[in-house]
Amino acid sequence: MLTGDYLVQFLDAFVVPFRAPNTAACYRRAFQSLPASVLRTELPAITGLQLQAAINQQARTHPRAAQLTYTALHVAMARAVALGLLARSPMEGCQKPQYHAAKAAVLTADQLALYIQTARAEAAYPLLLLMATCGLRRGEALGLRWDAVDLAKGVLHIRVQRMRVHHGYQLRPLKSASSLRSLPLPAAVARELAAIGVRSFSGYVCDMTPEALAKAHRRVLDRAGLPHVTPHGLRHSMATAAAAQGCPMKILQAILGHSKYELTANLYADHLGADALAPYLASLAVAVMG
Repeated sequence: MLTGDYLVQFLDAFVVPFRAPNTAACYRRAFQSLPASVLRTELPAITGLQLQAAINQQARTHPRAAQLTYTALHVAMARAVALGLLARSPMEGCQKPQYHAAKAAVLTADQLALYIQTARAEAAYPLLLLMATCGLRRGEALGLRWDAVDLAKGVLHIRVQRMRVHHGYQLRPLKSASSLRSLPLPAAVARELAAIGVRSFSGYVCDMTPEALAKAHRRVLDRAGLPHVTPHGLRHSMATAAAAQGCPMKILQAILGHSKYELTANLYADHLGADALAPYLASLAVAVMG
């Protein structure tokens, strides 16, 4: 069996049925990026040197994509060993390429306030408001229905996400089990949503595409004269502002629906500058020095 043929069968049998469509698409792109010399090599003859060379070549121009290729191959070759197709994974000993993402741009608390005020003119305002104040992901906001918004009790139930899959637009399960959560809805946000009321007959809080939401977001930034953060940057902005105000990382993890504490801490501790840290260092100094 050729390596390329195995990767196609692995994708169809072990990735597509069990992983989110976006994840399966990442695996597919990773395998398609491999050179013909790798894909046409018999699976038992493939070597770690061949795979490392292919990964290194991709890393010269697309380091993040090379990391994903490394991960996809690691999983695929480990499965080949489990299936008895290989005695040992050729990925053993291979090295993951280095990639350090640039720090995501975020809005300050004052800028978020201006953003929300400016966003009131948009039909997408309810979703932009929830992304900026409750840290919802874009797909979670787009998939939110009014029956998941309990204004009387002040609770927001995050149960599904709505996203673009290939050429379609559909509801999908959340990113992880930790993403399934119920959030206390801030009173000010609940009042805003109650004042807006139901505008769509579909049951969705806002029945729109990801592209329409992104355009509304850009219009708000332009009108307010704010830095151009991404829609996901609203989530980062909310979390950074909460962390700067002393929100414990474990609580922030629950709000954001992260599966691991380290992910929350690593993402948002980097955004805290000296001004945010100063009060806590001062309190510690008083406690230990008197």
